[in-house]
Amino acid sequence: MKPKPKEDPKAEGSTTDVTSDRSMQVMNYYVEFFNDLIDEIPDLTRSYWERAGDAGLDVETMTKWGNVVCAGAGWMKMKREEAKTRVGQIEKQSSGEFAKMPPLAKAMYDAAVAYAEKRDAMCAYVKGGEFKNDAGAKAKALHTDLVAASEAWGKAVDALAVDLERVEDAQSNAELAKHEAGKSYGYWFRLATIRSNEFLRVARRDGAKAEAGLPRLEEAIAGFVAFAKDKPNAHASFVGFGKQVDRMQQALTKLKPALAKAATPAAKAAAIEAAMENLLSIYNTMVSLHNTLVEAEGNGQLK
Repeated sequence: MKPKPKEDPKAEGSTTDVTSDRSMQVMNYYVEFFNDLIDEIPDLTRSYWERAGDAGLDVETMTKWGNVVCAGAGWMKMKREEAKTRVGQIEKQSSGEFAKMPPLAKAMYDAAVAYAEKRDAMCAYVKGGEFKNDAGAKAKALHTDLVAASEAWGKAVDALAVDLERVEDAQSNAELAKHEAGKSYGYWFRLATIRSNEFLRVARRDGAKAEAGLPRLEEAIAGFVAFAKDKPNAHASFVGFGKQVDRMQQALTKLKPALAKAATPAAKAAAIEAAMENLLSIYNTMVSLHNTLVEAEGNGQLK
């Protein structure tokens, strides 16, 4: 986490215009905060949910797997303070289209803290061996608390995500609209990047929603492939971008049946998690090449 946006030079433009450089800058601050928490908080209880399921932990599981379930130090104080500081800093820069976001960011932070504390309470019970004295009775109440904290965390994440997506979609669509009429190189590499981003940001939160959104990404990929196949002499970065689109298509072809087979939200989340590292690797390469293509386009090299 990087709690230093106040030190960055203020970009040009107004936050009342979502396409301005200033709005892009503020948006990046929120996205960094959001992604950092999304990366950190679910990992705290991943092993717990794998062993506890819907019913919670029993004595045998706590005895055998307690150290695995509660591996690690939890959400460390330094990380919590960095996140708290970042919430305060981005609040000071939130006007215009971002005016409603500060309480959503704070709610996400508060939910993260509450979730981490419930995890810590469970782990103190397990690692301290208290379950041996009460035959695991307290584990049920602690599990109920964790379920509630998990649900509250999910709602807080979704609330901020919806507003972030509102701004991000407006920014992306405004950029895409500039290239829609000709539907040439600039349109298709932007569309492939935008739809991949849309899919991944949902996939990180909800496997079922990601599954429902697959056709939209598949349609964009199909359109890109159809356009690119007749461009054998395209700019090298466009060719390279096309290879990443092919990789994304292959990854989705593998993921789709795994999601269809997964019968529960937890199973769909597991299918997404198994594919996510590869998907993100592909997407990050796409973004790098996307930026190169924007520069080549500006230099008149993308024809």
